[in-house]
Amino acid sequence: MVATATPIHERTVRLRPGDLPVRPARIDAKTTRIARPLPKAISAFDGKTVRLRPINIGTVARTVRQRYVDLAAIQARPTKWDIARVLLVLALASMPILGISVDVFGLVPQHVTSVVLIALCAVLGAIITFAPHRIDMIVGRGLIAGMVACIVYDGARLFAVHVLDLMGDFITVMGSWVTGEPDTVGSAAVGYIWRYIGDGGGLGVAFFIVAYALGIDRWSNVRAVLAAVGFAVFPTWAGLMATVALAPHGEEMMFPLNAATVTITFVGHVIFGLVLGLAFLKAPRGGAHREWPWPPLLETLRRKRS
Repeated sequence: MVATATPIHERTVRLRPGDLPVRPARIDAKTTRIARPLPKAISAFDGKTVRLRPINIGTVARTVRQRYVDLAAIQARPTKWDIARVLLVLALASMPILGISVDVFGLVPQHVTSVVLIALCAVLGAIITFAPHRIDMIVGRGLIAGMVACIVYDGARLFAVHVLDLMGDFITVMGSWVTGEPDTVGSAAVGYIWRYIGDGGGLGVAFFIVAYALGIDRWSNVRAVLAAVGFAVFPTWAGLMATVALAPHGEEMMFPLNAATVTITFVGHVIFGLVLGLAFLKAPRGGAHREWPWPPLLETLRRKRS
């Protein structure tokens, strides 16, 4: 007789949570301390908002202007520090335009002289901030006048370059001299910025300082404007022509010397001097209104001779 196994059918039984045995909770005999509630956090932002009074730009401008008005009341002979300050301003004003000649003659690259110039300008800015002087107003007026005169000059020059096609635009190349990089769009922009602020503004500062020192502000309007035109032609334009003509690679680096380039640059510098002279007429001139704190050199020499 053979026994047969009876199949066992498995069935899944789902238990509910209440069907499971519950273990009794174990009570810890340790003492439980109830902590006190933490105090409210104190922050600097929890206080009331204090609104500061807005800064009035006009008040600041009047304060700066009054500072130089107070300096105008001080009458004293120039000290050695005053003379050194004037010489520093003249050196910085002439460095951008002289840096071109130095680079073309192969003496010092302009990207080196530009770094030195920027560093010295920072020093001069600190001096003007912490030790103001009456000639600072002359420096500011000359800088703006030179920039405006250079922009007007470029209006005529760029017309001859891009419309009449009489000469190339060497300012874009000069930008690469300042940056020390190849001729690119960025270097061209740097070239024009350097031209307006450095070359034009520097020449304006140099003329204003020299004009006030010599006493040109006491001349008639026509003579003062002619003096500015003469300054633009000689030594500025004459120095440019000498650099192009005498440097070994002057024409190659800047522009060829021919009738068109000589005429365009000459007329442009005359325009520059004319605008610079007209701007000089708008500055305080003569007598107690002049911003130069010392007697004019020409009058001083005339008195000594007599």
